[in-house]
Amino acid sequence: MKQRSIGMMILLTLVTFGVYMIIWTVLFQSELKRKTNLGFGGLGHLILIFVTFGIYYIYWNYKAGERIEKTGGPNNGILYLILVLIGFGWLNPFLMQSEVNKIQPKVIKATT
Repeated sequence: MKQRSIGMMILLTLVTFGVYMIIWTVLFQSELKRKTNLGFGGLGHLILIFVTFGIYYIYWNYKAGERIEKTGGPNNGILYLILVLIGFGWLNPFLMQSEVNKIQPKVIKATT
């Protein structure tokens, strides 16, 4: 999964008045789909968020924790869900990206 600077994510979110978070969500879900083959693709994910008036986004925050676990990170789905429910869901993209940034890609060693 793509490594992204948390500082740059914060800056882009502020400069674009939150539009970057929509873009990040689509890109991140596309990467999760590609890596785990679970859930919708990025565009389908975005459409479902709008059609359900954000209810799917609450569910997705929980499921994203499970999907991140499948890529090698920790399962923080409960934390993401709690943060969304108490009004601090805006932190989740930064936490999710931070966890993905910690995942080390598997290096294939060449044998000689």
